[in-house]
Amino acid sequence: MRRVTIKDVAREAGVSASAVSRVFTEGASASLKTREKVLAAADLLGYRPSLLARGLVRNRTNLVTLVMGRMTDPFDARFMDCLAEALAERGTRLMLSPAAVGAPGEEGMLQALDYQSDAVVVSAGTMSLAHSERCVRAGLPVILAGRVLEAPGVDCVLADNHDGGRQAAQLLLRTGCRQLAFLGQGGATFSDRERRNGFQTAARTAGHSIVQQSVTGRDDAAAFAAATTLLSRTPRPDGIFCSNDRIAIAALEASRALGLGVPGDVAIIGFNNLPDSARRSFQLTTLDYPVNAVVAQIIALLDLRLEQPRRPSEIRRIPTHLVVRASTREGVQP
Repeated sequence: MRRVTIKDVAREAGVSASAVSRVFTEGASASLKTREKVLAAADLLGYRPSLLARGLVRNRTNLVTLVMGRMTDPFDARFMDCLAEALAERGTRLMLSPAAVGAPGEEGMLQALDYQSDAVVVSAGTMSLAHSERCVRAGLPVILAGRVLEAPGVDCVLADNHDGGRQAAQLLLRTGCRQLAFLGQGGATFSDRERRNGFQTAARTAGHSIVQQSVTGRDDAAAFAAATTLLSRTPRPDGIFCSNDRIAIAALEASRALGLGVPGDVAIIGFNNLPDSARRSFQLTTLDYPVNAVVAQIIALLDLRLEQPRRPSEIRRIPTHLVVRASTREGVQP
């Protein structure tokens, strides 16, 4: 079926194509009679103006591309929803570009250039310096969410992961845990490495070492298997910090399957403060990483970059704080 065009609307309304264009252009002049005829014809034919074409005329498409990988962590879905809502409030559309396997992030950035997006937010994989420079040369603002790339014209928003790891270690140590462990993704992501390093540094400062166990897959079964392996070690860890809540919940379930008490035998801390972490069956102590604050900073940096394309790059870290629940001894009510 042929797509309805502006010429079809003009023919139906008995006006010129330029008159139709003025009706659908904000701020353009059109008489009330012309406007009524054009809108009636557009409604009859099911015509909607092309926002992309209109944006190209104004040198703005009001389109932001989000590059993401597979949303295996619920935090990713919350982030995408929140970003889409925040952009919609300002009249901007979000275009999702899945990160390609083997070239994470890079194909999505090329798609953002193809569609002449106003900006690209990269929340998956890595970004090469060469691709960032290409985007900046083309005038495309780039914002990385969850990682850092020190490159001209590239802004970054992420959690204060190192401090989050520090807070987790200090809570476990002050509640009597001595066999500390980190359960994460083996350094596969920037945030995973930073959280582990913050946890390890705080433990070493207090005179303790940590053991590490990697989750080799992205699903809950892989997290459960890794937690089971970790809890079967000798000596068994009595305090575990997990790189995210999804892994921490798997660790809780593995502890129960092994007949271990939480937090009596093992205390567990997560990261992100997902809604599920507060459920009565989990009551997970976790680091709160507020997704609304992340999105607010992305929007603020986007506005600054559009207004001042040559401004220095900026890295903004979102503070985290402990939400203490019953998976740690400090969260147990006497």
